[in-house]
Amino acid sequence: MLIVSFLALFCSLVSQTVYCDVAIVAPGPNSVYDLSGSGQATVNVKWMHTDTTPQEKDFIKYTFTLCSGTNALIEAMATLQTLTAAELASDEYSAVIENTVGTDGVYFIQVFSQTAIGYTIHYTNRFRLKGMKGSKMANPSMVTIAPVPQTRITTGDLGATIDSKSFTVPYNLQTGVVKYAPMQLQPATKVTAKTWKRKYATSEVTYYYTLRNSIDQHTTVTPGWSYVLTADSNYATPAPMPADNGGWYNPRKRLSLTARKVNGLRKRL
Repeated sequence: MLIVSFLALFCSLVSQTVYCDVAIVAPGPNSVYDLSGSGQATVNVKWMHTDTTPQEKDFIKYTFTLCSGTNALIEAMATLQTLTAAELASDEYSAVIENTVGTDGVYFIQVFSQTAIGYTIHYTNRFRLKGMKGSKMANPSMVTIAPVPQTRITTGDLGATIDSKSFTVPYNLQTGVVKYAPMQLQPATKVTAKTWKRKYATSEVTYYYTLRNSIDQHTTVTPGWSYVLTADSNYATPAPMPADNGGWYNPRKRLSLTARKVNGLRKRL
């Protein structure tokens, strides 16, 4: 069984930067494919490129992997195909899925995009496969949030590993070309603070009137999540009537006075 630990993979990345290189636009969320008839289904994976790093021309090849599981524990069910950028006529891939790769359940596709200096990992929305005959167990829950995309770009200024202590240095005191942003981690269960104050009351800005030949900063690295976001579906079958679900009440229970009918006096002509 090939298990891909999301947290382990997340921590091994060089950064969780805010690149928007690829955006998955299909398949749509909660799509359902029935494989009971032909024994296979075609899932069209579509994506779009943006103008930020890495750009479309930087990608060398793409690997598509059928996955299942939660965001915290992703399981690779089957490698679908690896294609070079030249073999993809457009930003679309038709994934042919056989009904022998696993059981009925919820799946999604990982898009691994490789460049000369790194790679990006994106995930499609989850979809449900029916009529499966495989023995490999798929996750039954339709988690609504897709796994977080990941980017690994190697530069001469940023090594392959990150010292976690770098995130403890105040941002304004960092002098390197790679800055480390101290992001908020998982909040505590209780709020103990009585007052608040601004952490950085002022900030500085430098205006340039001529073009510089060097830069002060190449990128900002943010730490990974310190917790796992879990979600699941409510599998309870709803009752046929609202009253059975507790969604209706008799308004008489809230009456404190008895309603009375008052007849008005009529004027006699």
